[in-house]
Amino acid sequence: MSNKLHPLVIKTKLELEKLDREGTETWGERKKYSGSLLPISVEPKLRSRAFNFMNELLSLLERNNHTIRIKYNRCHIEMYGQLTEFTLRQKFYRKREQEVGYSFSHNVFVKSEDLELKILDYPRKIWIDKKTKRLEDYLIQIYEYIEKKSYEWSEYRKLQKIEEEKIEQERILEQEKQRLIEIEKSKLEALIKSSQDYKIAKDIRHYLKVLELKKQKEGELGQELKKYIKWGYKKADEIDPLKNFIDN
Repeated sequence: MSNKLHPLVIKTKLELEKLDREGTETWGERKKYSGSLLPISVEPKLRSRAFNFMNELLSLLERNNHTIRIKYNRCHIEMYGQLTEFTLRQKFYRKREQEVGYSFSHNVFVKSEDLELKILDYPRKIWIDKKTKRLEDYLIQIYEYIEKKSYEWSEYRKLQKIEEEKIEQERILEQEKQRLIEIEKSKLEALIKSSQDYKIAKDIRHYLKVLELKKQKEGELGQELKKYIKWGYKKADEIDPLKNFIDN
C-alpha cells in the first residue's frame, strides 16, 4: 500500500474539508465539486478509508498506463481510450418500515459504514463491503473488470471504425459510379441532339436549294428572297453541329 497520497486525492481531500467548513451539504451545492474532483461521497469518519482506497486504485491504474479523466463534468477511469464513470460512496440500505397504527409500510434508507464502488455506465456493477470481505479486497477484481470491459469496447470500436470506413469507401465508389453513369447519359443525350440538329440543318439547306432553283426558273428570285435564303443558310450553319464541333 502506498503511503504517499496521489495529488488528485489530496486535492479532493482539501476540497471536501473546505465544503465541510462551509457547511455545504446539498447535492446542488456540491455539484461543481463532484464534476471536477474524485467522486467520493462519504462521512468524514469514513474518508480516510475512501482516500486510501482511491489512492491505491489510482496507483494501480498509473502503473498500467491508465488514468483518471474528468469529462463532461464527470469523473471517469480511462483505459484503452474508453471511459468508465464511477463513484465511491457510503452505502445506504433500503429498509421497509411499518407505519404505526396503519396497515401500510414505506421505504426508509438506513446509513451504514460500508463503502460502495459503483460503475455508472451500462452494464452497471457494484462492489460493497461484506462481513468477511472489505472493498479494498476487491481492488484487483474491480481493476480487472474495468480493464476487460474497456478492452472489449476498444476492440469493438476498432472493428466498428473499420466497418464504417468500408461503408464510406463503398459509398464513395457508388457515388463515382453514379457520376460516370450521369456523364455517359449526358454524352448520349448530347449525341442524339447533335444528330437531330445535323438532320435539321441538312433539311434546311436542301429546302433552301430547292427553293432557290424553283424561284430562279420562275424568274422570281428577287433581292428579298436572296436575303432570306442567305439568312436561312446562316441559321443552318448555326444549328449544324459539324460547323461548331469542339473535340473534348
